[in-house]
Amino acid sequence: MFLRKHRLFTVLAILLTTGLAYLLGWSNVLTIKEISYIGSPTKSSEATVKALANIEIGERLARVETRKIAGRLQTLPWIESADLSRNWFSGKIVVAVTPRIPIATFNGELMDATGKRFELPGGFKSKLPSVFARDTKSGLAAIKLFTKLPTEFSTRTSAFTAISPENINFKIVEGKRSLMVIWGSDIEIDLKLKVYRALVALPENSKIKKIDLTEPRSPIVK
Repeated sequence: MFLRKHRLFTVLAILLTTGLAYLLGWSNVLTIKEISYIGSPTKSSEATVKALANIEIGERLARVETRKIAGRLQTLPWIESADLSRNWFSGKIVVAVTPRIPIATFNGELMDATGKRFELPGGFKSKLPSVFARDTKSGLAAIKLFTKLPTEFSTRTSAFTAISPENINFKIVEGKRSLMVIWGSDIEIDLKLKVYRALVALPENSKIKKIDLTEPRSPIVK
């Protein structure tokens, strides 16, 4: 009697497992009915995500390898993280990506706060400081300086060049002329700003083209 019940339960368990396997992997009941893509900052970048995700309406939900697809998406340099979720009841797949946020262009490429350089499909429309540097450390130092400068000053600057973290220079628009500013490092910013403003205000400096503030207590104008 016990053996019969045990066999019956075994058969039922096998049938149930087989039925669930069929329902999940082969049946048309649990299929993708909707796909939502969120997080891509441009239409071109969203198109790139769709192509790399490579999932379509009508596919079996159980056959979507969410971790594998997320890992594939994270190989794109402009994506910081990616995640896929699926709803077994509605049949909806959500593909969510978190893009890197550029803070400057570094040697012609976008760069985020971690120093990661990347290209964004479709481009980046907002104005960013342009930084040219020998290495990432120097580039980040130039960007750090830019973020510390007051807005009324930084919005007139361009073409930051960092030979090293202690040797940064940039161009600034002053009225109808453009000045080259040899800034040095990002220390004593307030003092350097005060000296700069005092120098450009002097009538005898109306035609200068360069100001060296590396040593703000003994600046050089040319």
